[in-house]
Amino acid sequence: MNELVSVIVPIYGVEDYLSKCVDSIINQAYKNLEIILVDDGGKDKCPEICDEYAGKDSRIKVIHKENGGLSDARNTGIDIAKGEYLVFIDSDDWVETTMVEHLLDACKKYNVKLAACGRYITDGTVINGTAYEGTEGVYSSEEALNEILSGKSLDVAAWDKIYVRELFDDIRYPVGENNEDIAVFYKIVDAAGKVAHCGTNEYYYRSRPGSITKLKYSIDARKVIEKNLNSIEAFIAEKYQGCGKAFNRYKAVNIYALLNKYIKCKGTGKAQEYEHLMAEFRKCRRDFFRDEQTPKKEKMIASLILLHLYDPYLRVKEKIKGYK
Repeated sequence: MNELVSVIVPIYGVEDYLSKCVDSIINQAYKNLEIILVDDGGKDKCPEICDEYAGKDSRIKVIHKENGGLSDARNTGIDIAKGEYLVFIDSDDWVETTMVEHLLDACKKYNVKLAACGRYITDGTVINGTAYEGTEGVYSSEEALNEILSGKSLDVAAWDKIYVRELFDDIRYPVGENNEDIAVFYKIVDAAGKVAHCGTNEYYYRSRPGSITKLKYSIDARKVIEKNLNSIEAFIAEKYQGCGKAFNRYKAVNIYALLNKYIKCKGTGKAQEYEHLMAEFRKCRRDFFRDEQTPKKEKMIASLILLHLYDPYLRVKEKIKGYK
């Protein structure tokens, strides 16, 4: 087993975290790597850090480009990758030194084109939890989609996975959109046919202020998410009817997250956007409350939202605890 694996790292504004990420890749137990560092027009020291690493390790290729966003950076890496397999790692995260080896082993053992592992949730110092853990094994494409849509042992993220290169022959991430993984995950799973889980936690996801997932509420981002949900719904209805219940849960969770974020950012004034989100959440609230994966705290918050009590609750909490 000596296939070339291309590890693609989109990089922007992470000079405090980049070295830990790249070190974890350089030190992989599996050595036959092409390490592609895509500098997405960074204004900090990331371009210089990338070039320094390239001077130390001949496996590293650095691409300096104008800022185009995460999807554009990933696509740039895909376009130049020479490996038979692709791995994506976000530049503020890091991985176990065994991750590539274990993911590739799972592909070989189960004869699949896509394999995933579990992850640790961390602030960079303390591990705050784990996510998407699973027992070692293989899922059919329908089983994998059910796992993803149900929020169990797999999810939509590009990272913590390995892909046979050919899965991206006709797939690229949508440029200019946040939540870009939602737009392509179901296409990749469908093309893969089967998905393996290696049964171990290998990826360290850093949750930090200022990351893309912490951005303020955006109407444009909401429209993108709704567009993608509609596309997934149509795809499920056509090819994977057995995933219908799980999709309804997935849609409800996403609509709730948008509504919760909007209220935290904007309040509950009689704005058209608030009314739109409330109407959409009312349509799918039963699927939200029936979901076993949703924490009781979130269900309590959803109840307060539906009773128009969540905004006053946040205001009182802010005054008492300085909460924002």
